[in-house]
Parts: sequence; structure tokens; C-alpha cells
Amino acid sequence: MMGVALVLGVLAASPLDGAREAYQSGELSRARAELESLLYPLRLDGDELEAHAHLLLGATWHAQEELARAEDEVVRGLSAHEGTTLDPLLYPPDFLAFVERARSQHASRIAELRAERRPRLMPPPTPIATPVREVATRETHPTMSRAWYLAPMGVGHFKQGRSGMGTALAVSQGLGLAMAGVSLGTSLSLRGPDGRYSAKDEGTARTLNVTYLVGAYAFAAAYAYGVFDGLVLTPQPPARPVP
Repeated sequence: MMGVALVLGVLAASPLDGAREAYQSGELSRARAELESLLYPLRLDGDELEAHAHLLLGATWHAQEELARAEDEVVRGLSAHEGTTLDPLLYPPDFLAFVERARSQHASRIAELRAERRPRLMPPPTPIATPVREVATRETHPTMSRAWYLAPMGVGHFKQGRSGMGTALAVSQGLGLAMAGVSLGTSLSLRGPDGRYSAKDEGTARTLNVTYLVGAYAFAAAYAYGVFDGLVLTPQPPARPVP
């Protein structure tokens, strides 16, 4: 009796009153139309009220001997609210037995539909501030400083990912520097205690001095071209977005 009282409490003064009265008076088409307008799309508040609407629609289809549709609505009603109690004063015994058969035969389907409804999803709240991770994705990596192009031996080009030009500059500047260094060192070693070259070493020293100048000029020219290429000929690279 307590369960019946609860059901009557739910049904009393509810949006289902018109459909319930139409069902009891035998106006099945009107009852079905009112229930379908409440359920499709759903315009009822609360799972229990929705469950009773589906069951009442199932009873309407059952009374019209549309058993497949009746069974579908019963399954939906049983999945909408667990523990829904049917009013024996409202529904005939054959429909109550029909509901119990559907409950046992389609238990897995009812459980699946119930799991889809739990938890009842609400629209996500609109964030007041932009999430930190979203802000981070909009940030960009700082670009490599172009001052690296002032470093010798193609260092700036390697830093900027231009390994081909960096290799060419490193080889040309390295050869010029090595030529100048070896020539200067050898030339200085030929000098005597008085800082002068002997007569037999003058020709060699002169050649070494020329080689030193060639090497030094070659290094300076390659270095100057590297700086010019990096700072003038190469456009500023765009900022790289954070992945």
C-alpha cells in the first residue's frame, strides 16, 4: 500500500494527468498523442516522471495490441528509473504481467540503457578564465637569437638549422685559419736571435708571410660572408608554436 501511495503522489497534479485520464476513459489515441508530445522530445523533469510516462505509453500501445511498441516503451520506462512501481488501480492485470515479462526477458537491455543515463549529463559550465593548458598551446617557442651569426666557423648557421651553409663556412674559415697559423708559426721560427732572417731563409720566410696573409684574408672573407648571409640575406624565421 505504501508503494501505491507513492505512485499516486507522483501522478497527482502532474503533466501526466491528462494522458492518464484519457487512458482510463478509453481515449487511447489522445492519451498516446499527449504522452508522445511529452516524451519525444523529452519535456518532463525527473527520471521517475519520465519512467511513468513511458510505462503509460506502453500500456496505451498494449491496449491497442501493438505489442512490439508496447514492449519498447516498457523497457525504456524500466530503465529510466530503477524501482518504479506500477499502480494496480490504473493498469489491468494483463499489462502488469506484460511488464514483468519484459523486465525479466530484457534485463540486459534495461541495464544498458540505465548505464547510458548514469550519471545524468549536464551542460559543462562555461569557464570564466581560459584554461592554463589552452594558454600554453597558444604560446610560441622563442626564436634562436640571430646574434649567433656573429660567431665564426658557421656556428650561427648550425644553431639556426642551416647545416649545409654552416659546414661550408666552417671548412673555408678553418682552412684559412690553419693556413695562416701554420705559416706564421713557421715564419717566426726561422728568425734568428736578432729577430732577422738569414740569407738562405729570406725566400722561404717571404713565401710563408704571403701564405699567412692569404690564409688570414681567406678566413676574414669567409667570416664576413657568413655574417652578411645570416644577418642580411636570411629573413627572420617565424616563431614556432608549442606542440
